[in-house]
Amino acid sequence: MRVVYNSIYADGVLSIQKAAEGLTEAQRQVASGRRIGTLSDDALGSAAAILEHTAMSRLDAYSSAADAAEYRLSLADSALSDIINQLSAAQTSTLSARGTATTQAQRDAAAQDLLAIRHALVGDINTQFQGAYIFSGAAVTTAPYVEGGGGYQGDNTQTRVDVANGSSATISYDGEAIYKGSDTVDILDALTALSAAVAAGDEPGIQTGLAAIDRSFNRATNAQAAIGNDLKAVENAKLRTVNDRVGVTARLASIEDADLAAAAAKLAQADTAYNAALQSLAMIGRVSLMDYLR
Repeated sequence: MRVVYNSIYADGVLSIQKAAEGLTEAQRQVASGRRIGTLSDDALGSAAAILEHTAMSRLDAYSSAADAAEYRLSLADSALSDIINQLSAAQTSTLSARGTATTQAQRDAAAQDLLAIRHALVGDINTQFQGAYIFSGAAVTTAPYVEGGGGYQGDNTQTRVDVANGSSATISYDGEAIYKGSDTVDILDALTALSAAVAAGDEPGIQTGLAAIDRSFNRATNAQAAIGNDLKAVENAKLRTVNDRVGVTARLASIEDADLAAAAAKLAQADTAYNAALQSLAMIGRVSLMDYLR
């Protein structure tokens, strides 16, 4: 009888352990709201969840890249707007100094205005984002142009970054393509020469300078149009990422999240089973010596 009793008692302990495990798992699901706690809970579900979490991390990276690209593009757009305005002002100042009725004082004032505009254009093309020059191509630590001249200091590489699956945007630009293009001199040197021509009343030199302004104006407006297209692409990419995130979140919920109503019912059942196992083992422990001897 002792062997039978020991066997029954061992079975009772095992039942308590199983009931306790079931109760602990039910409590975890209710408390966390998650169906899967470890890989052993659902190996296939866990593998699927890992893939979805990887997809979510990729979307997070796209979102961060899109935000940074949007800000850089906005800075570039603002800089180009000022460049266009400065070039328009240069044209106006130059035209005001033309004609036989123009005095030397007026020509000198216009010449000084052109040099001030040149200075402003140097500042615009040297626009930075977090210490990186936007118009230096891939040479982001080098100022594209310096006040004293010397030509373009950056490189001609335009850097692009992925902002969504299959979508990218330019985040650094070739400043020389805007300020010089196919011309023999850049607009900064052209303005220096134009200032001297205006002061001297040099009509051929003034005409050459105005033509250089027109070409630079066209290059700047074309660059701004391209930035506008990239800004629109980034906006669309961000919307697509938001939609993709909704899909990933829904799939993760279907894989990982517990049915709280079912989990609550399971918790009640597990609690009942655990208490029943305890009571059953307590009854076994009450077996008396006379019960062994029967």
